[in-house]
Amino acid sequence: MLSSLKLKVLKPFIDIIETHKGKTLGEVSRKLSNGRHKHFKKGASGLIIENLLGLENNNSKKADLEEYRIEIKVLPIQLSNLKAKEPTQIKMINYVRVASEKWENAEIRDKIETIFWIAYGVKKENGKNVSQDKYIILDWFIDVPNNETQKIFRKDWEEVKSYITAGRADKLSCSMGVYIEPKTKGKNNQDLTDAPDGKGGLVKVRRRAFYFKKNYTNFKVIKELDLKGVK
Repeated sequence: MLSSLKLKVLKPFIDIIETHKGKTLGEVSRKLSNGRHKHFKKGASGLIIENLLGLENNNSKKADLEEYRIEIKVLPIQLSNLKAKEPTQIKMINYVRVASEKWENAEIRDKIETIFWIAYGVKKENGKNVSQDKYIILDWFIDVPNNETQKIFRKDWEEVKSYITAGRADKLSCSMGVYIEPKTKGKNNQDLTDAPDGKGGLVKVRRRAFYFKKNYTNFKVIKELDLKGVK
């Protein structure tokens, strides 16, 4: 259930997104940069939305609105089928930290208690996705996963942890999990970090991050958006 306090905190952000519905990220970017054109690098969409909302970009282990445990996420949706374009990153996996956690004190929980989703549409031209500056702001949704959903989150997290503590972090796969998956992250397969080896020591494995699976965003988020008339 969403508390009245969290709703009040999110109200200014809701108003901003409502005002910018139907605008492209290119239009928003030019407005924020006083008309200057910017080259859109990978990940620029999320940064533009953060700037629009007046938030600072950070890689904090805590939620974006830490005091209220509210995370803000952008969600690209393919307009051809109104499905999620890709999984959504939650946070990087610190293998050593996760191995020492219990669900009750797991860092990931700050990021999945309340999520303010901002959806934007991605069109295709000549069979390819348009550039990020042509993405269109669609709608927003305040996601408060219920107890049943949180139980699935916990089960997914505990499966990942079991691999890590057994020294099998290198065997993790994005096919795991119902709603949350451990997806590879980093420049290439040489981008490594420490993980428990299951024998009291450490071993180097590929970096991964927790992600919301498309299964989650398709059925728990997109279905709640107002996409009437979206093409």
